[in-house]
Amino acid sequence: MKTLTACTALTLATLAGASPSVAAQATVPAWRDVVVYAADAAYPAALARRGVQGEAMVELTVDAEARERTATVRTSSRSAELDALAVTMARRMDIAAADGASGLVRVRFLKDHSTTVASKTCADFNVDAAYQAATFPERRLREMPAMVESIGMLIYSLHSGGSARSFPAVEPLIDATVAACARTPASGMLDVMRQEALKLIGN
Repeated sequence: MKTLTACTALTLATLAGASPSVAAQATVPAWRDVVVYAADAAYPAALARRGVQGEAMVELTVDAEARERTATVRTSSRSAELDALAVTMARRMDIAAADGASGLVRVRFLKDHSTTVASKTCADFNVDAAYQAATFPERRLREMPAMVESIGMLIYSLHSGGSARSFPAVEPLIDATVAACARTPASGMLDVMRQEALKLIGN
């Protein structure tokens, strides 16, 4: 499994921006920060195809004497399937802790990163966008991991290629990309975004 893990210290500032259930755990130390990508065996392909992504915060309590671990979801990913996977992963982690100790394990399920965005199709993006709109209606599309990665790559390619003196406003670009991807699902999402960006800046 290619799951990427890293120990982190979640600060109170980070928790302040999270949901109340996580903020309430501010005194519980952070034990692990795990990122699971669609290419990892731990991320079911069926969920990835449906655009299911999210982040679960799990509180893990260790019973060293009984060699048991209790895992409780403190902040849901809004997917029962991802939450269940996060709980299972937390219980299996090799964490040395005193009897009765508790800590937070953050598990993020992300479909895309910098090496996958270049080959992402509009059809796949359309699925992800629909899932985000239905599951996280309070979030903007620009917050989608695929969109964040794509915008960063596009800014770099436009400026390094000398195609633009300035980058277009993000929201109009996203709206144009969403509309174009809806019309041409077989196209590459990043290619479509680049074309729409060039239109907006008049190149």
